[in-house]
Amino acid sequence: MKKVITLFLMLGFIFSLQIAKADGDPDKRVVNKYSKTDLLSKKDLDYKKAKREFDFLSGNKIVDFYVDFQLGVSGTSPNVTSASGVADYKTKSKLGYKTGALFFISLFDMISFSSGITFNGKSFEITNPNILPPTIDTSKFKPNSTMYVTANYMQFPLNIHFGGMVSEKVGIDFNGGPYLGIRMSVPDNVSNGSGFKNFDLGLNGTITGSYVIVYPLRALLGVDLQYGGINNLGSTSTVERISTLNYSFFTGLRLGF
Repeated sequence: MKKVITLFLMLGFIFSLQIAKADGDPDKRVVNKYSKTDLLSKKDLDYKKAKREFDFLSGNKIVDFYVDFQLGVSGTSPNVTSASGVADYKTKSKLGYKTGALFFISLFDMISFSSGITFNGKSFEITNPNILPPTIDTSKFKPNSTMYVTANYMQFPLNIHFGGMVSEKVGIDFNGGPYLGIRMSVPDNVSNGSGFKNFDLGLNGTITGSYVIVYPLRALLGVDLQYGGINNLGSTSTVERISTLNYSFFTGLRLGF
């Protein structure tokens, strides 16, 4: 009986050694802790992420949507046309600002447009003429007086957009079209003969360069030119017409989706 027990113990010991060897065997098949479904899902997510990044860099999307956040400095050159019999007005440009956010939508690479909201400072100086017709009441209109016309606008552009990525990292865009500006500042000195209006209908054109920092973020650098006063910004007994030419340089960030 002792021999039988000893035999069973030896067989059990040998069997245990074989199991331990099998567990450490590098050729033994290891069961993946991820199921087949999990692996396929992870692979699909990686593919979708890579495709979104490729489409972002190449502009190869059915619907392209992104947003620009801009901040810059501007200058405004006014053009004041005097009424008949009134000498020329003298004007002086002043520095201003530009900030805001624009969104861009492109469909099937066939048509693309942009809109949004921007805030633009278009202030300038104006000096009244000293030669006036005798019909002008000089008690209200002071010859040779200079005033600072504060013109800060909230603007809503509607632009046609051209351009895209010219390389893997660099893009160039052009936007152009009409805008509607609502004046946010009404200083008292505007009543001193200028008749400056509170609405501005104009045209704008923007060239923007972009550089991909990391998907989906780009750095921006651009220049913007605006012609304001299609609706005539001022008309009084001494002023026939007022228009403005505003130019700005800006930087910012573009976020793609």
